[in-house]
Amino acid sequence: WFKSVSEWSMPINRGGVESIIGEYSISTVGPGPRATRNWEYARQAGLKTVAKVQVNSTWELSIVPAIPALDLVAQHAENLSKQSVNGVMLSWSLGGYPSENLKLFQSFNRGEHADEVLKDLAMAEYGDKAAALVREAWRACSESFKEYPYHSGVVYFGPQHMGPSNPLLIKPSGFHSTMVGQPHDDLDKWRAVYPTKVWIQQMERSAAGFAEGVKLLAKAREVVDEQHRAQLESLYRRAEAVRVHLQSAAEQGRFVEARNNYYFARNSATRNEYIKIMREACAAEKKLITDALQVVTRDSSIGYESSNHYFYVPIDLVEAYISILHVERWLEKIL
Repeated sequence: WFKSVSEWSMPINRGGVESIIGEYSISTVGPGPRATRNWEYARQAGLKTVAKVQVNSTWELSIVPAIPALDLVAQHAENLSKQSVNGVMLSWSLGGYPSENLKLFQSFNRGEHADEVLKDLAMAEYGDKAAALVREAWRACSESFKEYPYHSGVVYFGPQHMGPSNPLLIKPSGFHSTMVGQPHDDLDKWRAVYPTKVWIQQMERSAAGFAEGVKLLAKAREVVDEQHRAQLESLYRRAEAVRVHLQSAAEQGRFVEARNNYYFARNSATRNEYIKIMREACAAEKKLITDALQVVTRDSSIGYESSNHYFYVPIDLVEAYISILHVERWLEKIL
């Protein structure tokens, strides 16, 4: 048996920045040229082939059991079915939780089309009353997740895993972001190859589709039957958690850039512009923390990843909120 990560070496362009996939990715649908070439060599040598993928979650965003970007997962499954691989490895240290993502991948048969499988899955998991709205929510989440500013540096060192629990600071900490650990305020490490404004823009674009998905799922909550309500509530919380974390990454990037620039500004007009940006980011982060608390206090799977355990617990969100109040008092004084 020969095993290859499916999507590695896929070329991408996000926000005008070219990069290449070198880690597991849901935002990029494989297989890529490296895998297809090596699988062909393996077949010629008489070996069976295995696609190594992660279909629940990746280091792009590890704080939910499964990212509800089902269209991307289904398209990957369809693409692999055309490659005639003999097996798949479906998860790593993260993403091993039982989910509809895994169920979709495991139930995919050769010759099937992604859209057909997704319609059947939505009906089976959420019932006929909510299925169409769930299907639209998956599509919205998938489309925006393709905008994720992918790079190995971003997925390992960005603030998206800590999300709004990462406190805002008045002065640069001087600390470096740690690998899928504490991001601190290390914006240059967060953004990797992306210019700051592009990285913020792409995080916001990624969040936007999940915001649309949440709205659709809120409508589905009004019509879903009792048999499927618990499953729908779980999906709603996961979509909302992804939205919050991606948008929080953008707001933190905006705040840190403005704060750092403030200390080098040479005139009051420029400083006041940076103060305005920081105040807006603080207000947005407070709302995101409030939204996050509504999710994590109802679902203990949010914020947890099996190799890191909890990135944060609810009290960490409260502490981050207090840090923002401290920043806002400082901004009032210097305005």
